[in-house]
Amino acid sequence: MDRETRDMLLETADRFFTERCGRDVVNGVEKGVWPADFWMEIEEMGLPLIAVAEERGGAGGTLADMLAILRLAGAHAVPVPLAETALANLLVSAAGGSAAAGPGTVALGATTLAGNRLGGTVARVPFASVVQRFVTVATAPDGPKVVVVAAGNATITNTPSHAGEPCGTVSFDNATCEFVGASPVGVERAYELGALMRAMQMAGAADKVLATVVEYCKQRAQFGRPISTFQAIQQMLAELASCVAATIASAEAAARDADEGGLADGGSFSIAAAKSQASDFAQRIAAIAHQSMGAMGFTHEHILHHYTRRLWVWRRDFGSETFWGEKIGTAYAKAGPQALWSALSASRYAA
Repeated sequence: MDRETRDMLLETADRFFTERCGRDVVNGVEKGVWPADFWMEIEEMGLPLIAVAEERGGAGGTLADMLAILRLAGAHAVPVPLAETALANLLVSAAGGSAAAGPGTVALGATTLAGNRLGGTVARVPFASVVQRFVTVATAPDGPKVVVVAAGNATITNTPSHAGEPCGTVSFDNATCEFVGASPVGVERAYELGALMRAMQMAGAADKVLATVVEYCKQRAQFGRPISTFQAIQQMLAELASCVAATIASAEAAARDADEGGLADGGSFSIAAAKSQASDFAQRIAAIAHQSMGAMGFTHEHILHHYTRRLWVWRRDFGSETFWGEKIGTAYAKAGPQALWSALSASRYAA
């Protein structure tokens, strides 16, 4: 969609999340309450279908449109599988399938397909216990396949994440598939897309953390003046702002490179760098935020933990900074000394 249409969509979604995704909804999910009405409204807006072609029942947007919505979702700590369902729908539609209603998620790991049966176990599957279907890119004799398996055909071991959201290990024991289609992306590329999804959500959450902390420090007075005027606090806020800015910049650059380079392989280096950067800074962003806000930031009643705990969880999802750093190092060590600079400067956003 064009820039004007995307801006209108983001403005509408931002207003919707502000009105409907309050702390009660987020805390309710942590207590095991599924926000059915909230999810229904998300589906009515067409957000999980944002990157699905119109002829397949979607909104006809691009990968960049989807990622922009996911950054916004991260900024509101949206506690439902909007990101996971949107990516699942994109993979299914790209393989020639049709997206189905209801929440879904991606189970990206070591899975193999034999005929119409899927095998394998995937750990840390987000929202595993509340979705209706799992989407994966499986290894098959004739190439990678996008596979859809109904939740009832999988074995789920529920282990809520540290953010309080549903999460778990999913086992496919010769599971019957609802859909199998030739995948335009390989297994590793699907994992990259998952990492890009998380990097954009982390960018949104980090931006919200910065805004929350700055506002608090402006309002909190000590010794007759706002603590934001203290040199020590200013130094902490400056470091926080630099970490957030780097997280956002790298995620946005990866999103643009991936969108312009194509679903199959666009922006691989940028994605690895963005996820490594976001994951590396996640702990520092959370630490500075809580330190700046003191005791208030540690209370459950305040919203800060909605974002810092998600940053901690998302840091590990689809590869930590160690995972992606090793990927980058190994790839360019093999490619030789001339390869790194060309990769760094390949994006027109590198400058």
